[in-house]
Formats: sequence, structure tokens, C-alpha cells
Amino acid sequence: MHKTIAAGAAGGAIGGVVFDVLMRLFPVGTEHRSMVAFAADLVRAGSPLAGWLVYPVYGIAIGALFGWLLGHGALDKVRAAMWGGLYGVGWWIAAELVLIPVLLAVWPLSASAVDRVRDVALPLLVGHVVYGVILGIAWSRFMEVRRPYRWAARPDTKTRRAA
Repeated sequence: MHKTIAAGAAGGAIGGVVFDVLMRLFPVGTEHRSMVAFAADLVRAGSPLAGWLVYPVYGIAIGALFGWLLGHGALDKVRAAMWGGLYGVGWWIAAELVLIPVLLAVWPLSASAVDRVRDVALPLLVGHVVYGVILGIAWSRFMEVRRPYRWAARPDTKTRRAA
């Protein structure tokens, strides 16, 4: 089970870096602040540089959860990418409706919470879906590398070689 969590965390790290790069490209609202600066404000960091760390750390944490949830299930890259994309959409919903409002000290699922996250909804949706697809592919790849070769050709132990 530890291998699947590690594979999820590794995939989450890769996806988190890509998510971080994507979030640097998207402006927020009419202010045209970057999503990285928005993330720094969410965690009440004094510097926008701290926002650059938020997305990879977030990616590793939810990537490890992805690996734990999938367990040792054997998925090909296409199915893993599909499940990763759906997982990203699920986290987008959780982030938009609960996580961001809580960090902004607004009651989750309220009208004021929806109003506060309206400007970041589309960039975060795109980022979470791309993150999830990359997470799924990376998890599948890491699991493929770590999977023991059960059907690999074994040396014939019945024949003896001359010394």
C-alpha cells in the first residue's frame, strides 16, 4: 500500500508543478492578479513567492490520497488519466465550495462564498482537470515501474550447468 501512496505523491508532485505553472498564467478578476498571488493570500503569506509552494504541496497531498484510494488496482494509462481527471473535478468542487471559503473566513456553501470564488472558478477548473489527468498518467507510470514482474521468464531451475 505504501507504494501506491508514494506513486500518488510522486504523480501529485509532477501534477502540482504543472498546476503551479498553469496558475501563474491565469489572471484573477478585474485586478489581473495571478492565481499564485491569490494562493499566497489564502494561506496568509506575506509574499507571493509563498504562493508558488502552495500548489506543489497541495498536489503532493491530494496525489498521495489518490494513490491510497486506488490501492493496487491495475489501470492502464487511459483509464488512470480518466479517473485522475474525474478526481481533479471532485477536488475542484471541494476547493470551490469548502476549502477556499474556509480559508477566506466565509461560511462554506453560502451565497457570499460563491461570490468570493466566482473569479477563480474557471482557472481552477482547468488547473484541476489538467492536474488530475497528469496525476493519473504519472501514477499509472510509477505503478508500472514498481509492479513486480509476475509473468517474467524465470530461469529454468531444473537444469544444471557445468561448473
